[in-house]
Amino acid sequence: MTVTELRTLLDSMAIPVRYRAFKVGEVPNLPYILFYVESNEGTLKADNHNYAKIRNVTIELYSEEKDPELEEKLEAVFDSNKIEYDSYESYLDTEDMYEVAYEIVI
Repeated sequence: MTVTELRTLLDSMAIPVRYRAFKVGEVPNLPYILFYVESNEGTLKADNHNYAKIRNVTIELYSEEKDPELEEKLEAVFDSNKIEYDSYESYLDTEDMYEVAYEIVI
């Protein structure tokens, strides 16, 4: 899967999605999703060429309140596309919002 293909899947959530961050003054109302490539783990090589790129991607779902239905909807997108993920949750005091972060490898 490419980053572009991942973006298409995230756009299916029908909430605002951006790579890394929204520009100043363009931050939408909650909920929204940010995603970014955390690191490039290199490539798989075969037959004298780079066969596949491996990227660690973080997807952050932000909401005003804990929203299990929205989280389940995003996780269903992952599940239906056979994307393994780990997740963790935090409350951002300074922003007064919840964040659920998902770590995937594409």
